[in-house]
Amino acid sequence: MSNLNYSSRKNTAQSGFTLIELMIALILGLLISAAALQIFYTTSVNNNRQNAGSQIQNNAVFGIDDFSKHLRIANYGANSNTTSAYYLNHLTPQGGIVLTRPTSTTKTTGTAPNITTVTTWTGSNLNGLKNGSSALPTTILSANAPTNSASNLTTNTKSDQLTIQYQAYQDDMFTCDGEEIDKDDYVVERYFVRNDTTVTPNSIGLACASLTYTYDEALATTTGIDVSADLADFNGNGTIVIPNVDYFRVLLGTTAQDDFASDPTSLALVYQPLPSDPTTLAGRRIVSVQIGLLIRSDTPTVSKQENSSLRFNVLDRRNQQLNPAANSGSKYLRNVYETTTLIRNARGKP
Repeated sequence: MSNLNYSSRKNTAQSGFTLIELMIALILGLLISAAALQIFYTTSVNNNRQNAGSQIQNNAVFGIDDFSKHLRIANYGANSNTTSAYYLNHLTPQGGIVLTRPTSTTKTTGTAPNITTVTTWTGSNLNGLKNGSSALPTTILSANAPTNSASNLTTNTKSDQLTIQYQAYQDDMFTCDGEEIDKDDYVVERYFVRNDTTVTPNSIGLACASLTYTYDEALATTTGIDVSADLADFNGNGTIVIPNVDYFRVLLGTTAQDDFASDPTSLALVYQPLPSDPTTLAGRRIVSVQIGLLIRSDTPTVSKQENSSLRFNVLDRRNQQLNPAANSGSKYLRNVYETTTLIRNARGKP
């Protein structure tokens, strides 16, 4: 009896999984783990792409929409000139697209000994404005690829700068950088691309700086309107209004016709870059402005992407490539946004 009990205990102690059973269990565990990891990876990628898409969409809905609202009131309050009250170019006083600033002109009147010398600051989009006893700097004007507007493209290493102007048509309005303005005040806004050091890692974005002044015809045609107190901020860093902008492009819609409002077939509209020499616009009027923005998300996706293979079309800039710094960075979702705005009070004879 004792031998039988010993044999039963011995057989019970040796029972368990065979090697084949263990291998099958291991393989099944690995398959389940791989499936779970694949689900986690796919979910993570989709979640990051959704976040990236939402960020770009938010930029489009809020940033670009607000930018467009300011563009739509550009040229409101422009003064009539000798050509037409519905004419906008580089000489239009208080014009909506700011291409020129006044330089001093000295006029002498009377005869000896009653000679009077007067210095005036007229004949530009910023009619009457001066910087102390000097002219306003050219760095505040609209420009094609100026040195102070950054870009993340290879061939076009600088973005454009767009300076617009309008008159406040009511109280409780706000400039692009959040300053409250009063009715009838004039606002000059400068849009450009700069590095944003408030985020990590640093990223370039569309910034805006504003200048507010009260126009006085008597001062404009005599001693000038001194805006030197606010010029440093206006020519400074401004406020980022659209983050993560890789490139900013501006085209002006111009025509040599003045009756296309009544005869649309005579429009002959040509879109051209911001001129380096504004006098080339003589005989042409600005009737619209096109804006192109290459925007990226703030959230990178999980997987690395060959950024060097990406190509973008931003208005007339075709097949554009990211620069080496952007190529070596993380993968981000990117999209191009373009908008065309008709300039108010610039469409020709009614």
